[in-house]
Amino acid sequence: MARRRYTPWSATNGLLFGLAAGVVLALAEVVLAVATGESPMRPVRMSAGVALGPPAFTPQVSSATALLVGFGVHFALSAVAGLVYSFLDAMLPPDGRGRWEFQSAVGMLYGIAVWLVSFQFIGRGYYPWFLGVPQFPQIVLHAVFLGLPLAVFFTAAERRRALLDAGEAATAARGVDS
Repeated sequence: MARRRYTPWSATNGLLFGLAAGVVLALAEVVLAVATGESPMRPVRMSAGVALGPPAFTPQVSSATALLVGFGVHFALSAVAGLVYSFLDAMLPPDGRGRWEFQSAVGMLYGIAVWLVSFQFIGRGYYPWFLGVPQFPQIVLHAVFLGLPLAVFFTAAERRRALLDAGEAATAARGVDS
């Protein structure tokens, strides 16, 4: 049986998977805001505040500007998170990268790490409004709606790659047998 080789995930995979997971997280953040009686713009303005500062929460920043800047910041950071996860994924043991349960655990822990860095380290020092929302739901959102989708995307990609490798090996073996 051929040993699976190291998977050097490209930056493109990480960026695209990060953007896709960012969409999932953005939707979850808006749903949570509405479910808790907040404005659906609250998470958008929180992201916009990273670039615009406290004025992002005032009427001097229009909703359109907040949407544009907030989504821009959120998706840029999500793409970076996906890129970092691609490097982490490449370091995982080859037999674990294609297993849903293993990859899901790694992804959810990664989502928690993203929350820890974003909200507790960077937010605490520079963006205090990140601490103005309940933190436990944010941990759950980052684990389930950022880390888990990243894990699913990378697991699916690894399984596709393994199938292609198996097909190439079978084709090569048929060529040798002829």
